[in-house]
Formats: sequence, C-alpha cells, structure tokens
Amino acid sequence: MFSCRSLCRIRNKAKRVAGDFFVYSLASRRCLHAISFATIAPEEISGSQPAEVHNLVQGSWKTSTYWNTIVDPLNGEPFIKVAEVPEAQIKPFVESLSKCPKYGLHNPFRAPESPVH
Repeated sequence: MFSCRSLCRIRNKAKRVAGDFFVYSLASRRCLHAISFATIAPEEISGSQPAEVHNLVQGSWKTSTYWNTIVDPLNGEPFIKVAEVPEAQIKPFVESLSKCPKYGLHNPFRAPESPVH
C-alpha cells in the first residue's frame, strides 16, 4: 500500500512529466508550422535592418508617414519602427471597427457558421 506522502510525490512527478511533454509538443508544433504572415526573423532585427510594424485596416496592411521608433535596450540602436496613425487619418480605422461586432465572433452559440470552430 502507498502512503499519502509517496502518492503526493508520484502525483507531482506525473504533473511535471505531463507539463514537460505539453511544452515540448507545443514548441515542436510551432517549429513545424511556421506562421504564414510572419515576414521577419527576430534574430535578424537590428539597427541596420529595423523591423516595421504596419496597421491592419479593412483587411489590408497599411503603412504610415509617421513612425514611432523603439530603441534596442541592449545597444541603444533604433531597431523597430511602428506605423503611427495621426488623428486626421483615423477615419478608415474607426469605420472598420464599427463594422466589427462587439461580441460573438468566436462564440459557437452566437456564430455557429464561423470557420474557427
């Protein structure tokens, strides 16, 4: 017969093994299936090759004439440029958001025809 203490040890060991397996399978799946919209490798981002973050509006990626720059905390170089939207150009974003329902997009009871399920 097992004591309560040994059962707790067995349970904790099983949780660790299951957790390790879950993390490993998640990581291996991520490596096998690259994200289709990812267009940059993180290890290639630098001051000489800055990444650009664009805005998605009405189904297409938009750039801007205004950029906000994020500085690399390791060396102080600007390495990420983020497209900023000035107030005068915000109308398409507001229109796009107003067409989007506030709830139910991924709820199978509210939107059973959704392809996400």
